[in-house]
Amino acid sequence: MTPDHEPVRLQYWPPSHTIDAPDPWPEAYEFGTVDDAVAFAMTQSPANREVAWLRTAEGEILKPAQIRRLWELRRDH
Repeated sequence: MTPDHEPVRLQYWPPSHTIDAPDPWPEAYEFGTVDDAVAFAMTQSPANREVAWLRTAEGEILKPAQIRRLWELRRDH
């Protein structure tokens, strides 16, 4: 990543956690684009399959249903 380009961060939490939980965010997988992060989230199975949360470079947080919808839209094209 270049200094002026923040990475997209894909993180996995247990289903019992929420994005507003006081716990620190777990270590992230970093990607250059939302498309790359969505593809990873939908095609890879990390150990102890947890729930994917995606933080965009702009700070937006995409929840699992939103990630799944982006994947479906990508596959439709």
